[in-house]
Amino acid sequence: MRNSKSHAVAAFVALTGLGATGCYGYYQPTASNLTGHQIQLSITDSGAVVLAPQVGYGIDAVDGRLVADTAARYVVAVTGVRRRDGLASGWRGEPVYIPHTLVSTIMERRFSRARTTLFAGATTIAMVAIKRAFGGAGGANAPGGSTGNGGGPR
Repeated sequence: MRNSKSHAVAAFVALTGLGATGCYGYYQPTASNLTGHQIQLSITDSGAVVLAPQVGYGIDAVDGRLVADTAARYVVAVTGVRRRDGLASGWRGEPVYIPHTLVSTIMERRFSRARTTLFAGATTIAMVAIKRAFGGAGGANAPGGSTGNGGGPR
């Protein structure tokens, strides 16, 4: 019984930790100036070829903080790149210069109330299910349990 309760507590702590950070997504920008914001640039096919020496081959998207946006190019402190085959790699904020003509879309990373609410609801349902599955009667009424008056086995 003790082991199942510790599993339930561990699951609760893990889910709470994940939920505490909230859920984020990439959305159409709401502000005209995104400098300093977390963004995702979708790269065109020709852009993947041109940028290959800087960011690697077959790049689909570049994530990072927009450092500058001039008339001709974005300067991004890159935190990650995603390849067309789905593989992703993390970066440490290295600056990359990306011409506007190589970008098909720009998205802004924002907090998602809907995703967070959905996650909170799913977590609550999971916790209730865990409690019902592992909670049981427990306590002194369980077979073999002590009555608490010292009359148990010695």
